[in-house]
Amino acid sequence: MVLKKEILPSSVDVQMGTQETRIKNDRQAVFQLVRELVQAQFERGDEELTKRLWQDVADRGIDLDRVINLLYTCSFHEDDNEMTSVDETYQKTGLVG
Repeated sequence: MVLKKEILPSSVDVQMGTQETRIKNDRQAVFQLVRELVQAQFERGDEELTKRLWQDVADRGIDLDRVINLLYTCSFHEDDNEMTSVDETYQKTGLVG
């Protein structure tokens, strides 16, 4: 007879996984807003859409410096790796650029 020991994740592991998922989803939402801002503000010059997008940033309580940092520091806004690297540096140091 073989007994199996079932290992269940601890509540700490579950909370960390949930937190990591939330951070990733939040980051993707911020990246999408930044991409929309790049398109509206820099590529189209659409003042009305730009205003609405900045209002969306404010309504969501997103750090304005974070968004500005991503707008002006990233060379390729479609590159998730570059955006993540720039964002992680900002999140750790609080430094823009």
